[in-house]
Amino acid sequence: VLTNSVGGFENLIPDAAVDDGLLHCFIILDLSIFNTITASISLLLGTLKDHKDVVYFTAHNVSVSSPETVRTNVDGEEGPTLPITLSVLPRHIQVIVPEMD
Repeated sequence: VLTNSVGGFENLIPDAAVDDGLLHCFIILDLSIFNTITASISLLLGTLKDHKDVVYFTAHNVSVSSPETVRTNVDGEEGPTLPITLSVLPRHIQVIVPEMD
């Protein structure tokens, strides 16, 4: 996650900022139905990083691999298969916006 907004929901990761230069990463350790429900509630409340079955960390680069063939999803589109490496490119895109009065 690169910002505090995911899927249109604001403040899912309150610590994230678009310019902090970090990937905000979550690993859900237990995907049982009960834990998926409680993790979803924590996600909506902005407290996912405090969930007992979630590992939260930030990084500039993350490599993800699997012994099985796993396809990624890039913004709703099919992406490459694992392994992949994700990196933050700070100030890589210049955005021009009008001045606010």
